[in-house]
Amino acid sequence: MIDYRKIFTPPPPGLARREFLGTTLRTLVGAGAAYAAQDLILGSRAFGAEPTAKAGKAADLIQDASVPLRTGQFVFPRLRFSVTDETTDLWNISPIGDANLRHKLAELTNINVSREPRVVTLGDFDDMARNPLVFMTSEGNFKLTEQEERNFKEYLDRGGFIFADDCVYKTKEDRFFRCYVDLINKLYPDNPMRKVPLDHEIFHIYYDLPKGAPHCQGVPHGMYGLFEPGTGRIMTVVTPGDIHCGWVNQWFTPQLNEQSIQMGINIIIYFLTH
Repeated sequence: MIDYRKIFTPPPPGLARREFLGTTLRTLVGAGAAYAAQDLILGSRAFGAEPTAKAGKAADLIQDASVPLRTGQFVFPRLRFSVTDETTDLWNISPIGDANLRHKLAELTNINVSREPRVVTLGDFDDMARNPLVFMTSEGNFKLTEQEERNFKEYLDRGGFIFADDCVYKTKEDRFFRCYVDLINKLYPDNPMRKVPLDHEIFHIYYDLPKGAPHCQGVPHGMYGLFEPGTGRIMTVVTPGDIHCGWVNQWFTPQLNEQSIQMGINIIIYFLTH
């Protein structure tokens, strides 16, 4: 039985982040596989059956955070936060998309993926820090409290990874994307977010996506990332094109849905191998 709270703690003085985070990754994927992509992703790349297109309910996301995570499983949780303007597409929109991505990650790679939904709360750092990667999405503007901002930055500084995607189904605007970039730039004023170049490995690490992150709808800014000084490692990404709706597999072309899944898998594998 794994207790991520004992693993996901600040690295001791002199311990490099790669060595520190390797403790978590070895727990997830087994000793010797933490930094070798080929050991993580030996599964077939053929897509096969498309993900289910059922809409799902927001309540499907909920799982008691006190329930221990199973040893050796990668968990893909949703982040709960407060949206400040009127929209029905809040933090918990379309959980079936998350479920479809987990299904495809298990089907197309050898990563041991938990199929169980999980929600983490930004206001509770211990809850959030039990998961080394979290997914965040909404259509609307958001504003964090001072404590949530501190938790957000501490999570990233410790090696956690936030995968954010702008849900733009109704307004076709980029409110969430702009809020996210503004938040990161506020937390890291000397290291603002930058557009991820198309030749970056995150677009090629498992699936080759030469055009970058697929754009399903909204404003085509391209993927933006926060790059760690010195190493160049991406600490968080935000996509403006609603790839999460592509995971839902209900509104776009089969090719665009497939590319959305591929982008999600690439981002997860990039995190696990860096």
